[in-house]
Amino acid sequence: MHEDGSKANGKTQRTGATGKRRRRLRAEERRESILKAANLVFGQRGYDTVRIDDVAAAAGISKALIYEHFRSKQELYAELMNRAALEMLDRIVAAGSAPGISGSGRLEQGATAGFGFVTEKPEAFQMFVRDVTDPEVAQQQAALRRGAVAAMVGLMEMEPPSTRIGLERRNLEQLAEMVVGGFYALGDWWLRNRDADVSELVSMMLSFMWLGLGRIQEGERMGSLGVGGNDVADAENDSHESLSRARPPA
Repeated sequence: MHEDGSKANGKTQRTGATGKRRRRLRAEERRESILKAANLVFGQRGYDTVRIDDVAAAAGISKALIYEHFRSKQELYAELMNRAALEMLDRIVAAGSAPGISGSGRLEQGATAGFGFVTEKPEAFQMFVRDVTDPEVAQQQAALRRGAVAAMVGLMEMEPPSTRIGLERRNLEQLAEMVVGGFYALGDWWLRNRDADVSELVSMMLSFMWLGLGRIQEGERMGSLGVGGNDVADAENDSHESLSRARPPA
């Protein structure tokens, strides 16, 4: 025991005249506390405007201590994005691949899990949709989005083959891009309108996405995707022409 009352093993210290003990955090605990503070600061202010000093102030530690765990602001941000992406995709895939669901039920469960993450952890989600000027961070954002698209393709491939007649792998990727893009856009909208309920977001996404995806699963196709299904382009054009012919002259 030192004269100031601190233990030699460094586990606890007595500081100041009050004699209060302050436990030193282990390396992994310190790292987690830095990540927690950084997530909040980056989420509120964005990557470009935040400095390591800001993270240090939020974490209540020195800038030098942060550099013991992360070499740069970029590395710290990358760690946060990777963690958030892994958790979000784990939630979506687990919900969307649950036994006994298919079709619109699969989309609904996945969307509910995804928007649940958005509303529970808005600071983390903002890292996926907020523009950054750092090209390497932007590249990582793009890579994480590609991972989300690949996960969505995997969920689509769980559907019965009969619902994918005429759709090649690249067509599934195109559909997945639209689903992920819509999810990102609607999640970004919620960040500016936080009074909206998750059920409202899910309902809107299902209404927009599934009315089209459901028809595709039933075999309907437009234009060049008519192979293997019912090409509805001509029928719809005929319908429009019939309406035009039926309209009385002005």
